[in-house]
Amino acid sequence: MKTITSAIIALAALAGALRAERAFFVFDNGLTDIKAAGKQAALLQELGYDGICTRPQNASEEFFTAMDRHGIKVLGSYVSLPAKGDEESIPASITDHIRKLKEHKTRIWLAIENRNADDIAAIATIRKVCDVAAENGLEVVLYPHIGFKTHTPAECERIRKLADRPNLGISFSLCHFLCQEDSAGLEVSLKALAPHLKLVQINGADNIPPGKPDWKRLIQPLGQGSFDMKRIMHALDDIGYKGPVNLQCYQVNQPASQHLATSIEAWKNLNKPINKP
Repeated sequence: MKTITSAIIALAALAGALRAERAFFVFDNGLTDIKAAGKQAALLQELGYDGICTRPQNASEEFFTAMDRHGIKVLGSYVSLPAKGDEESIPASITDHIRKLKEHKTRIWLAIENRNADDIAAIATIRKVCDVAAENGLEVVLYPHIGFKTHTPAECERIRKLADRPNLGISFSLCHFLCQEDSAGLEVSLKALAPHLKLVQINGADNIPPGKPDWKRLIQPLGQGSFDMKRIMHALDDIGYKGPVNLQCYQVNQPASQHLATSIEAWKNLNKPINKP
């Protein structure tokens, strides 16, 4: 009995240590009612967020200066591109954006559009992004987005293998997963992704049957909705995931100060020390 109890205590301690390492950062679509970068950064600092995910059109010099001043890390930048597979696969503006991210060590969170695009075009585009990122010491992470070429975690993993770039990883998005797949397979899916999982996205959600997107139910402040968030936390513990966790806020119809406060409190509750037997 002592051996079993000691093992349980050790596992609880390991899970606690893993959770302490995971940075929690918000997607910038959760701050749409706050236009000034300085005010965005001040709110995130006040609430206790570790960082933010930006997008090329929002990543101004003012934005970086404000985040640096308030100790908010730019942990991700969401880039969505069509699968062209030619020299115009990466617009010059995206190349410039990636270079600006070098000093911030920001992950390029890449979604490939064109659901029916062929593999050759998609892989050529991904490789081009990866090569520019590698020149700047950055990682690229594929985003599983419904309706895109990169639509499910399994498809992202298949494409990752074909692209064959050492700085290319994959991510998991809870809302996109629940929209397309049975929630019963969550743990199995995360375990399959574990070797190359670089980023996880969560939010409050209702556990509804997969099908047509219902973002009002699939994307809520953390701590709301019927989906048991402890499942995903335990699954991340089981695979030893230490990376950052992003908060999706798409179409959350509340002031940022309100819904982000709700979500950070739920995050703290999810990360409370695990009770020992």
